[in-house]
Amino acid sequence: MSPSHRLSRRIRAYGEAVHLAQRGRSITEISNETGMPDATIRGWLVHSRRPWTRYELFRPTSSDQLSYVIGVYMGDGSISRWRNRFSLRLSVKDKEFADKFSSTCAQILGKEPYSVRHVEDRDNYETIVANVSFCKFLARGLLGLDRYVREHPSGFVRGLADSDGCPAVTTTKKRGKPWFFVQVVVATSTSIRLLSYTRTILRECLGLKATFVYKGKPRPSVYKDKLFNSKKRVFDLRISRSGDVKRFSRIVGFDLARKQEKLDAAIAVHERFGSGQDAVEEWTRRWVRGKSEWILKKSVD
Repeated sequence: MSPSHRLSRRIRAYGEAVHLAQRGRSITEISNETGMPDATIRGWLVHSRRPWTRYELFRPTSSDQLSYVIGVYMGDGSISRWRNRFSLRLSVKDKEFADKFSSTCAQILGKEPYSVRHVEDRDNYETIVANVSFCKFLARGLLGLDRYVREHPSGFVRGLADSDGCPAVTTTKKRGKPWFFVQVVVATSTSIRLLSYTRTILRECLGLKATFVYKGKPRPSVYKDKLFNSKKRVFDLRISRSGDVKRFSRIVGFDLARKQEKLDAAIAVHERFGSGQDAVEEWTRRWVRGKSEWILKKSVD
């Protein structure tokens, strides 16, 4: 049966279900009479879904928002399929990020912002976008999405950086002297193809030079009480030159406030104090090294 015939059948069943519900029939009785699953009938009558909304076609229009979503999908997003249903999922630690992704997808699709729920057992925030044609569009891969990325390259890089990137601030010693250094990690990934493509976009579209930094292999992970060691290698894609770091902040930046605030603060320290001891002292006066990143101290002018 073709998609158009399936849709016509569902629309007829929907009309019949509404009519039977008005006559006081239960969901189970309506399901038996129409031949549609209970969950489908419940979705129509209780949750106000419509049988034709699943078949709404997404017609892509190039925009910074669409390019941003492509970047996020390539970074932290995933698409799942169950039968004929497709769902775009984002599960992250940062609620601000999940809210941003939800509202951006809603803006693209002309919907109300999608719900963001807290998954307690993983301490993550998750949002799901169920739109078949939108998911199929994103599943085209880098080659199929290239023209949308190149028309709005900043959005793509920003989405990827919000997912997997961060400002990288180094306070260490070089030849026995304090050294302050600011970089931008655009993405961290095991996918050389994704990082190579992003490096090309940075160079050809934005005039920014980025390099690979080998990070080693992923940490062992535990699944069902078993320890798994990955054979893949992890790489950073980094922007290191001071002028390029400033340009990144100006023309791309991070949409996540905590990341952009840290990058701007580090650039300001470098511009005012250079890269020596004074810069290290100024930075550590306001920021403290946490388990995985620099954290702004409280009650510091």
